[in-house]
Amino acid sequence: MEKLTKKERKELKKLEKLQKMEKENKQKTYKRIAYYIVGLVILGLIIWGVVSVVTTPKEPNSSLNINPNDISTGSATAKANLIEYADFECPACAEYSKFVEQLRTDYPKDLRVAYRFFPLQQHKYGMLTAQVAYAASKQEKFWQMYQLLFDNQATWAASDNAQSIFDVYVKQLGLNLDKFHSDENADSTKTLINNSYNQGIDIGITSTPTFYLNGNLISPTNFNDFKALVQNEINKK
Repeated sequence: MEKLTKKERKELKKLEKLQKMEKENKQKTYKRIAYYIVGLVILGLIIWGVVSVVTTPKEPNSSLNINPNDISTGSATAKANLIEYADFECPACAEYSKFVEQLRTDYPKDLRVAYRFFPLQQHKYGMLTAQVAYAASKQEKFWQMYQLLFDNQATWAASDNAQSIFDVYVKQLGLNLDKFHSDENADSTKTLINNSYNQGIDIGITSTPTFYLNGNLISPTNFNDFKALVQNEINKK
């Protein structure tokens, strides 16, 4: 084998060095391309995920449907279904109760109303009045008690002995007083009311009254607004 001259060996080393540098540069280029491709894939997945969240229809919240356990009035086939979360000691609830009562009169076939308990902790008789109303419901007189409690809110809310006033309402409605007291004070009654309150918290309720019409949160400011919203739901069907 012919030996390389010093100059040739030097040139050969230089060539090898250049080839090595070229190889390393190619590897770096391949890595950059690979990182770029991976980045594009990740970005694509993120965009796909965001689009999926936005475009995928949400499952309806079943708690916003009137169910057999709700205290409700009106036809089960009504076109407009109204759920009211309220507190009997809440002044705004007393005002809106007049709207609800008028709507029930105006739409006897097309409006179904369900009441759910949401006693506010700052109200002295919030929990007690919920118990009173539920006990009345056990004798099929919830809506009559509903009206008495709201219509006379100023009287019993200012009393030091509201229970005695509630007992008068019980007699006016012709209820069995002993059964009423038993139902009023039952642990199962308090549990039901607390469950209703907690359900309201879970769906984001922070104030009363809160209304859901056919599963959608509504915020009417007066009776005409309220009636228009109900009429619109009826017209849809």
